[in-house]
Amino acid sequence: MKLTLIKSKFLILFIASLFFVNLISAFPLLVQGKFFKDVFAQDVVPQVTQDEVLNVVNKGNEVIINDKNVNLPWIQWQQGGEIHTGLADFAAEANLGIELLSTTNKDKQPVQWFAYSNILPTQFLNPYRYLDITDLVKNTSLEIENINPYLALKLPPSRVNKIYEVSETQGKKIIIELNQPSFFQVSQGKDVGIISLDSQADNSLFPSLPSNNNNPVIQEEEGDEIPENININNSKLFTISSKDNKTLVNINLPAFSNLKVTSANPNILFVDINATAINPRDILWNDDVIYSRKYVGINNNKDQFLVSSLTLNTKSYNLDLRPILTNNNTVIGIAPLKTTAQNSGAMAGINGGFFNRNNQLPLGAIKDRENWLSSPILNRGVIAWNDLGEVKIDRIKLEETITTGRGDRIINNYVNSGYIQAGLARYTENWGFNYTTLSDGEIVAVVENGIIRDKIVGVKAGEDSINIPPKGYLLVFRKFRTGADKFSLNDSVTVNTYTNPTDFASYPYIMGAGPLLLLNGQIVLNGEAENFSKAFNTQKASRSAIAVNNQGKILLVAVHSRIGGAGPTLAEMAQILQRMGAISALNLDGGSSTQIYLGGAIIDRSPATVARVHNGIGVFLRQR
Repeated sequence: MKLTLIKSKFLILFIASLFFVNLISAFPLLVQGKFFKDVFAQDVVPQVTQDEVLNVVNKGNEVIINDKNVNLPWIQWQQGGEIHTGLADFAAEANLGIELLSTTNKDKQPVQWFAYSNILPTQFLNPYRYLDITDLVKNTSLEIENINPYLALKLPPSRVNKIYEVSETQGKKIIIELNQPSFFQVSQGKDVGIISLDSQADNSLFPSLPSNNNNPVIQEEEGDEIPENININNSKLFTISSKDNKTLVNINLPAFSNLKVTSANPNILFVDINATAINPRDILWNDDVIYSRKYVGINNNKDQFLVSSLTLNTKSYNLDLRPILTNNNTVIGIAPLKTTAQNSGAMAGINGGFFNRNNQLPLGAIKDRENWLSSPILNRGVIAWNDLGEVKIDRIKLEETITTGRGDRIINNYVNSGYIQAGLARYTENWGFNYTTLSDGEIVAVVENGIIRDKIVGVKAGEDSINIPPKGYLLVFRKFRTGADKFSLNDSVTVNTYTNPTDFASYPYIMGAGPLLLLNGQIVLNGEAENFSKAFNTQKASRSAIAVNNQGKILLVAVHSRIGGAGPTLAEMAQILQRMGAISALNLDGGSSTQIYLGGAIIDRSPATVARVHNGIGVFLRQR
């Protein structure tokens, strides 16, 4: 009897141990909601889509304003017996001039637009947070018309009555008086600002202001580079011009000034021009994303920087971070971050690692779901993460041992890389459907199913295009004939890949840039160790970074200028991030590449000043 009881207890303990071992091993799937979905698949009730929950009746990505199509995501849904209309919040601010004010409630958004000041409801429908403008339409002259597949936003024709400068103790101020509200957009470059009004102005009203039909152009800026072809009369603070049924107020910005346009009652725009014109604000965008714009001081607050940031709570398991590229079929190409983010379905994003702007090739680590889209270079810093919200920031090296069936071995450090060096590099189907030689005299071994099927000797860079096998790769030898001679037709080949530090291999996602700024709360900046030039290390420029704070939350950060001066150096950027509570941080590509995307718009600078980028880090709503 006792023996039977002991055996029964042992059996129960054995079964229980198996259950817990399997449960622990399935924890990542459980977190993502996949474990029980598979185990109890026969009992799963079909999920209701977000559209069905909200009762969406219409939606699109473009609106018509002033007979022009504008990228502004919108939805319409049935609620309480009427149709409600929502506009993507930051895109509405950028295109219509509806100012978003600070809020700690993700479902309520205070706004200011001329005489209309109210708190609008919001609706989140992945990947946008929509302003419910139903009350705005009821209480203003704004009209909505469905012109499938677009939504037309209409205001009665408006007129600019007056525009003039007023005295200020600090900086400058311009006042624009209209006869009624108008949509408006604001752009700011280094030395010029442009306010674009969907209004008409009679030049005869402004005899002292020369009409300038040679409209200035705001161009992308690289670091401290001064934009060219800015055609503004420097003797005037502003000039007026017209284009495409719009009135343009072209402002000659004093050095290191910012531009802030505020609409007010009755039908007035206040234009503040000074170093601190832009107001701080904080917006709880959803439960796991907080947008912030504030001034951060370093050097005993002698230097104050305007900082835009997103704080991401990835520990909630509601968010996914992934590298995003311009094209799913190749790593070659550049595009606006906004375009890349929208095409990928990201809620938010920041520009990522370095690249060659001329040939549009990556220059650093990009790993996505175990695939090296581009390998690390020069022992530079990277950020790695997984689906559990675990993050590692450090310098990294990649090494591959490539072995023939005869036992010959060669070490390779480059996979799908645009960084061209003598030696060996490997190119997989992640590079694209084919590979075009990047240097003269390359020898290319075509490997398919682990066997060398062909060897091709190139002549000139760019002249030979070689297909990459779907189940294979290319071994490219550059000025390395002795290495190429070890690989013959029909040889078998194996590849073993390692990282240093080794634990990077366990992370499915990696983005490289550099240099490292912070580790474990300490500044560890050493640009020379990551092969950055002295000029790069000391330059004052726009900066972007990704960091982790002491709560394990991820910070996406962009900084463009200090009060009364240029942007931060790398050392200053590290101090800024420390003041923001970061404990580990990585510098990302900067200058004109610096940009943060949220809510359908670039939120840290004027879109006209940003450059196209090769890659970024996208923030996604985790799919259940």
